[in-house]
Amino acid sequence: MMNVVQEIKQRADLVSMVSEYVRLEKAGRYFKGLCPFHTEKVPSFFVFPERQSWRCFGCGASGDIFSFIMRKEGIDFKAALELLAQRVGVLLPRQRVAGERWERLYEINEAAAQYYHRLLLTSPAGEPAREYLRRRGVGKEAIEAFQLGYSLDAWEGVKLYLGGRGYTADELLSAGLLVEKEGRAFDRFRGKLMFPIRNAKGRVIGFGARTLEEGALPKYINSPQTPIFDKGSVLYGIDRAIDNIRSQKRVVIVEGYMDVIAAHEHGFREVVGSMGTSLTQRQLLGLKNLTSSLYLALDPDVAGDIATLRSIELCRQTFSREVRSLPNLLGTTSRVEVEIKIVPLPRGKDPDKLIREDPDEFARLIEAALPLIEHAFAIAKDKFDLASPRGKSQAAENLLPLIAELSEVDQEFYLSRLSQLLGLRERTLLGLARRLRSTATEQIPRGGERPTRTVTLGDTLEEYCLYLLLRYPELRERVKELPPEEFERSENREIFAAWKRNPQPEAIRESLPPELQEHLDRLLSKTAPELQGKELERALSSCLRRLEERKLRARLIFEAEAALESGEDPRRTAERIASLQRRLAALGSGG
Repeated sequence: MMNVVQEIKQRADLVSMVSEYVRLEKAGRYFKGLCPFHTEKVPSFFVFPERQSWRCFGCGASGDIFSFIMRKEGIDFKAALELLAQRVGVLLPRQRVAGERWERLYEINEAAAQYYHRLLLTSPAGEPAREYLRRRGVGKEAIEAFQLGYSLDAWEGVKLYLGGRGYTADELLSAGLLVEKEGRAFDRFRGKLMFPIRNAKGRVIGFGARTLEEGALPKYINSPQTPIFDKGSVLYGIDRAIDNIRSQKRVVIVEGYMDVIAAHEHGFREVVGSMGTSLTQRQLLGLKNLTSSLYLALDPDVAGDIATLRSIELCRQTFSREVRSLPNLLGTTSRVEVEIKIVPLPRGKDPDKLIREDPDEFARLIEAALPLIEHAFAIAKDKFDLASPRGKSQAAENLLPLIAELSEVDQEFYLSRLSQLLGLRERTLLGLARRLRSTATEQIPRGGERPTRTVTLGDTLEEYCLYLLLRYPELRERVKELPPEEFERSENREIFAAWKRNPQPEAIRESLPPELQEHLDRLLSKTAPELQGKELERALSSCLRRLEERKLRARLIFEAEAALESGEDPRRTAERIASLQRRLAALGSGG
């Protein structure tokens, strides 16, 4: 029977989750990108889909989906567990009785939204926010419709107001309205223009806030992760746009709060926003049953170009589906079930500015939006050196998967066009398409569907190592220098770290969240022949050696992949690989 940690790993996908933070590229059976935990120019961060693990060969960090979120969000295992459970729809045991608490958080956020809104409309302190909105052209109707507000530039404005209405400081902390530092709780949002964020049902779940000080950074801050708010799962304006998306059979996605407000003011009520960050798969899932046409109108700058490319890939993965049992011309059985288009915004004008200056032009650009495949061809011409063999190969590898998801008539048309663009025969391109399909053994899971991959629910090697340590406390001295990071799986890593602090089972149990206590019990209940003396030493040595072997094999993969792209002298690469192979051979022989 699966415990809650295993259930989360079964439902989640590491590649998809990491892609929300890191731009990943396919590299054979693996994915790679620039490490998010240290500065580097050459990618040394690898994700291994088959093991659902990751490793950076630059800084040495490694782990699974839990450890990645813990590092990236700066949270502990318990917080990562809650965040991931919410993202993938797993209800934690303690959350099954939390309905009343969640309802309380909705009430708190609604009361705060009304308080901030009243301050914006009537408070003398809110004049800078009102002036900012006038300057940006935001009218009274939009201010009312989106319930925009202002937070006092005071340490305890909302705290005192809501406290006087019966809400405790702990509840306000849980709602993300307060922040705690050095034992003192005070307002998170101070002197800010406030944007209440609502879910599809119209309930306030969190806030965005913009500074009113010129040049101050960060320009925007948001509510933290709470039991009812996950920024990566909601689109700004979805509550006001949902009926229009259904009736117009399309959704236009922009980035910022002001973009959405300007669009709705001028009649573009099918517009929603990703709140200034990269579009996520969880945001897209909320649109899956609403429309068959998705338009991306992201900011027209370098960052926007990158965000658009990444959003395109997410859209393809989220909205692709199986449509036939036999492979088509290019060897795939999947098609994208929504029409994806790119709105070609002019450089230097984000949607907010363009709409306020010339709403008719924005309407024209939406109607002239490029189909995904046309946008991809335009990018390929600019991005790749089509006069070189490598550039031709890169362009083909980027365009063929997109062509493969079109109707068969469109496939033939665009295959012919690609053949002319690259100066390659269609037969050559078909062969390349087959090779690409054969190596794509793992891909980002399609949104909304439970991954069909089989996830190993445990790690036999790590668990046996932990079993030995738990059963034979005398081994403690032998592994005192072993860091917890040697364990890939976070549940094993957490138990090992607790064991190093105090090897007594009850002490370990008390230091673990309830969701890991079951895993600890399973390890403690394992049965195996009694080991003594040299047998015990050999068993532990074997475990440690195999953990090191696994790490070295992963390093070999990295060196081999890096060698294909680097301009380094092949002899130096060969020397490093040979050194790794010698170390592996020595471990295999027990040396």
